[in-house]
Amino acid sequence: MNRFPVWFRQWRTLLFSSVLVAGCGGTPPTAEAPPVVWPELSAFDEIAYRAEGLAMVKDRDGLLSIRASLLEAGWAVSFMTMPEDVANAALVHELLGDLTSLVNGFAKADLPDESLFALAEGLHPVVEALFEAAGMPHVHANEGPNDGWLHPIFGPDGTQVGTAEIKLHDDAGDLEVWLTEGGHGGAPWELPVATVLRLEFPETGRRVDLAVRDELENRDENGAATVRDGATNYFVFPGETDADASWLMGEDFAAKAVLSWEGATSGEFVLRPHVHHEEGEEEL
Repeated sequence: MNRFPVWFRQWRTLLFSSVLVAGCGGTPPTAEAPPVVWPELSAFDEIAYRAEGLAMVKDRDGLLSIRASLLEAGWAVSFMTMPEDVANAALVHELLGDLTSLVNGFAKADLPDESLFALAEGLHPVVEALFEAAGMPHVHANEGPNDGWLHPIFGPDGTQVGTAEIKLHDDAGDLEVWLTEGGHGGAPWELPVATVLRLEFPETGRRVDLAVRDELENRDENGAATVRDGATNYFVFPGETDADASWLMGEDFAAKAVLSWEGATSGEFVLRPHVHHEEGEEEL
């Protein structure tokens, strides 16, 4: 069953169609043109994506806990902060009106669940369309070098000790995890090859174990060996096992999850997939 209400699916189809049509026949950017920079839009992109994930798992309390920061960041994306060099100013103005309406709707008190979730899920598609209309590359700040999502890892005292890049493939349900020390961009955090990472789903009681493919090379999906002196920072599921990964498949998959191993945990986050698009398909 499609999780979006009918009115939202119809609006999104029209919106994305307008983005594609508006882009046809325009003047392509020159190689010398500096990139468009819109810090307020980039900042709001992160919280809009987070709100979408919380709505997908029906976390009303989670959405309300970020409402103040969402409103502040959303209202900052405005005509006043819009760069002068956006690719399609007319379309950006139109989309800003749509975004402001959604943000204003989110500000209303005592929203019923259906309205709250629909508004939250509507934010990120508009932000994606704004990136396209502005001529900006849409790269999330919490997207890792392997196209997975970055999540902090905390030690026993609650301080961040590392980062996990978690990539769930929507087409097969398989998972890859890369560990780095400290924050994003840190050195590989290498653990003994016998280490097993636990990915637990508190709301369903399910769990998957991520381990090495083998203890000699543990090659990643690009064929690069990751084992050094009996340790690695790369773990997978289901790997060479026969474990069922089909329940993790689909671009609309979302679930609360916790990644952990001895002395380390991510805390709870919303697991969402990296979406594989067909060749030639636009990723809006």
